[in-house]
Amino acid sequence: MVGEMMMVNVGLNDQVWGIGWADRALYFRHGVTQSELSGKTWKAIVAGRECDGSRAGSLSSLLSAGCFFGDEVRGGGESRVPSDSEAERPGPDPERDVEVAGPASAPAELPWTNIDLKEPKKGPSHAAADFPEATNLSSLALLPLGLEEPDSADCHALWGWVSGGGCAVEAHTTLKWFTAHSGLPASMQMLSLPITPAQTAAWRKQIFQQLTERTQRELENFRHYEQAVEQSVWVKTGALQWWCDWKPHKWVDVRVALEQFTGHDGVRDSILFIYYMIHEEKKYIHVFLNEVTALVPVLNEAKHSFAVYTPERTRQRWPVRLAAATEQDMSDWLALLNLCCCESRRVHGRPSPQAIWSVTCKGDIFVSEPSPDLEAPERWLPCDQMFWRQMGGHLRVVEANSRGVVWGIGYDHTAWVYTGGYGGGCFQGLASSTSNIYTQSDVKCVYIYENQRWNPVTGYTSRGLPTDRYMWSDATGLQECTKASTKPPSLQWAWVSDWFVDFSVPGGTDQEGWQYASDFPALYHGHKTMKDFVRRRCWTRKCKLVTSGPWLEVAPIALGDVSIIPEIPGAHGSGPGIALWAVSDKGDVLCRLGVCELNPAGSSWLHVGTDQPFASVSIGGCYQVWAVARDGSAFYRGSVSPSKPAGDCWYLIPSPPKQRLKQVSVGRTAVFALDENGNLWHRQGVTPSYPQGTSWEHVSNNVRRVSVGPLDQVWVIASKVQGSHSLSRGTVCRRTGVQPLEPKGQGWDYGIGGGWDHLSVRASATRAPRSSSQETAGKRRGELGLPSGPSKVAGAPQETPNPVCC
Repeated sequence: MVGEMMMVNVGLNDQVWGIGWADRALYFRHGVTQSELSGKTWKAIVAGRECDGSRAGSLSSLLSAGCFFGDEVRGGGESRVPSDSEAERPGPDPERDVEVAGPASAPAELPWTNIDLKEPKKGPSHAAADFPEATNLSSLALLPLGLEEPDSADCHALWGWVSGGGCAVEAHTTLKWFTAHSGLPASMQMLSLPITPAQTAAWRKQIFQQLTERTQRELENFRHYEQAVEQSVWVKTGALQWWCDWKPHKWVDVRVALEQFTGHDGVRDSILFIYYMIHEEKKYIHVFLNEVTALVPVLNEAKHSFAVYTPERTRQRWPVRLAAATEQDMSDWLALLNLCCCESRRVHGRPSPQAIWSVTCKGDIFVSEPSPDLEAPERWLPCDQMFWRQMGGHLRVVEANSRGVVWGIGYDHTAWVYTGGYGGGCFQGLASSTSNIYTQSDVKCVYIYENQRWNPVTGYTSRGLPTDRYMWSDATGLQECTKASTKPPSLQWAWVSDWFVDFSVPGGTDQEGWQYASDFPALYHGHKTMKDFVRRRCWTRKCKLVTSGPWLEVAPIALGDVSIIPEIPGAHGSGPGIALWAVSDKGDVLCRLGVCELNPAGSSWLHVGTDQPFASVSIGGCYQVWAVARDGSAFYRGSVSPSKPAGDCWYLIPSPPKQRLKQVSVGRTAVFALDENGNLWHRQGVTPSYPQGTSWEHVSNNVRRVSVGPLDQVWVIASKVQGSHSLSRGTVCRRTGVQPLEPKGQGWDYGIGGGWDHLSVRASATRAPRSSSQETAGKRRGELGLPSGPSKVAGAPQETPNPVCC
């Protein structure tokens, strides 16, 4: 807009004229069309005036005041130009406004001219004869009489009235009313420069090209600088508690802020700030989420806490621990941080078929995508740099296959099969799939022990010696646990039963559930002798957890262990069926039929006969099936093949000397077993012609769980690992230096921990280049307690397995 208008007038085709309030200039509304009735802009009409001092051209100005401009405007009607004699005739009152009409459009383009009626100058009467007779209706304009025009440099007229009712202006025509003549002032010429659309397009193109060239010149010397301004920044703040890193270690109230920003390349990254007060001074620590390797809920009866791991914190065994006031707050923060970590690493969707699966002691499920450098002998990726993301659900055991078949077992021995989704539980929205998420429940038993000592006067009593354990304690006797003080494992669990005596404890019990021994601690038995001075009784209470995840129940048999054949994608011999073996909670050995990618749950169970209850089973890449009985002995199943999935008979394999095995894991050719004392054993002499092997060779101690992959890679859960700041229990470790000529490896590489209970690398079939040279650099020697080299066991002759047909 140019300001307020003194008056407006609407003509034909809805064209609008106006007179400005401040400058009394004549304006035309440009861009009025049927689709845009309000138009686009006001344009000043150039009405030039011949200012020659003597004003001899007044009549010429009067004659040209109402002329039309070429053939842009069409009109009808005629008008006559008054002569000088008619101008001198008595007319209206000079104090009133006089309507002045101009001649019709002439063939030649004539400019508007200001009309001076105060001191009209007489001119030759033949002046009007120079103009042809008009054929179009003229426009009319009024100038207030008695208004003295100043003799300024630009001779600007003050218009008082305008009428465009006789003008028919086409919307698509290009008007020339806004062009100044050479005799007009510069200010008027600037307002009326003629610019065609072609000139406008060329001008815009030239300006854009010049701006582009200038931008390139100015930025060329600064391309090596980091981008200073991100495209977007998002911040979430809240109040949490933080476990202080220094003494005295305690929970401290802190303010946290999660700042997520999007870079110019579209990559999202986040930083977690933790603000705390020390000595009345505000300080902070920060964690880059692209360096976070795991976000782990912590098993705690009193607080809703979780741990944040980075490679450096993993080596220290000292994660950042945070606690929320409510379970919902912890779930929200955990889900948000997990989503930000996945966005920073661009990890989304379901896990790949070759993912590594693990389970914590709390029952939380984690997966990690193996990189090609994970098992490379010369430049392997450190285990503490692996990124673990949590999946929904709650399990005790998970086993996977490289074709995407994943099975799990809950604490209540219920079997579950993976549905292909991701998320569930506290992971909702973008962190969870919209399908294949189902409700999942799990039941767990909490155990406490009632301890008593023999008194010659009163018999067994709850008053022990000062050096005795608590009379109500856990299994170790180091922690006091009474019925009233014992809570569920976490606030997510709820009691579903009362306390009852457990009669199924190892060693047996009497009719009241007591076990007897000579002292604490010792081996317990179910009957009293003259040398038994202490006794204990196990009390059990069940609690239940309800969550959701990408798991479906496989009914109706409860399982204790499961194993799926490890396969290398594209390898010869991989058929449509997938071999799966399991052990029920009662010790029966089972073979699942009909398992494939399209039907991972299978169709039916095939019972495999045994002469005693079993505890563990594992099937190798060449259909070699190994199992461990509850008495600690090992067995090999002969003649197992795709056409004969159950095999024909069991071969008894002697256990290591004075050891009772509890778990076995078989890769493509390697066989590893774990005994009850945490010793890891490798089976030597395994060949295609003699798959039972010859003898056991000790590898290491301090092992809780072992998993052998399709490339014969060996991973374990270590019981204890000492870091630079703390000790962790339940740590993921990888065996380094595993080669065909040295299948038992050379050292250990430590990863995430602690609190891990189970690990499965049986789906990780990412091939790594093999090298005949020994690894001389990059090895990380283990701290599991024994030398990493061969350790012969005295008196271990070669063994001849005995067939046991069932």
